[in-house]
Amino acid sequence: MKIKSVIVDDDAFARGELKELLVNQFSEDIELMSDFENPQLAINYIQSHAPQLIFLDIQMPLMTGFEMLEQLDTTNFEVIFCTSFNQYAIQAIKHSALDYLLKPIDENELRKTIERFKQKTEKTLTNLRLANLKHNMNAQDENQFQLIIPTKQGEYQFPAQDIIRCEADSNYTSIYLVNKKKFLASKTLGDIEEMLSREKFLRIHKSHLVNSTHITQLTSQNEVVMSDNMRIPISRRRLQEVKSAVRGLN
Repeated sequence: MKIKSVIVDDDAFARGELKELLVNQFSEDIELMSDFENPQLAINYIQSHAPQLIFLDIQMPLMTGFEMLEQLDTTNFEVIFCTSFNQYAIQAIKHSALDYLLKPIDENELRKTIERFKQKTEKTLTNLRLANLKHNMNAQDENQFQLIIPTKQGEYQFPAQDIIRCEADSNYTSIYLVNKKKFLASKTLGDIEEMLSREKFLRIHKSHLVNSTHITQLTSQNEVVMSDNMRIPISRRRLQEVKSAVRGLN
């Protein structure tokens, strides 16, 4: 079945560009029901037509994308946020386990985003993720960002800075937090790495991702010692990168 979709974007050029891609390149997967410049008109349409997927601009003059979502009676759809390049906004979205596209829209990135939507088993945008994104967008800096991580027991929300280290566990990831807390995330280590800031989190080994602010020592055996006293080996090809990062912290 085709994915019933709606575009909401006040930028006529960006809206037309995305519409053309969806209609001409992705018609086998996407049924574009309508597109809107005015978010208020979009609200009325969404409530009566129940799309599965909304391509939503974040910054619009009448109301933001977040404000539009708050006015909807239900959120039983997924949202792909469309934004101009803004690293802060992108990190806020990633931390909230939501998807996004950069303007101008790249066809290959759009294809990947649609594939991710098709592979999801749960097609429900949770209020927790939206609230988390609002929190992150209002935060003064990334140190205040909250992170949403799915687990078998549900979605877990916590400050990203509380992560000490992450360790690959097949298709899952063990995440170690401050205060000796630990849980198993339903994501690969690569997925977790993609969500987090590359400036703070270092992939020091194929199986290990660490928070650089929790590194206490770099040993002569080419290991890092973390704030939880765990010693983690650094792979040979990542050694110089880790050394440079640690020197930068000092």
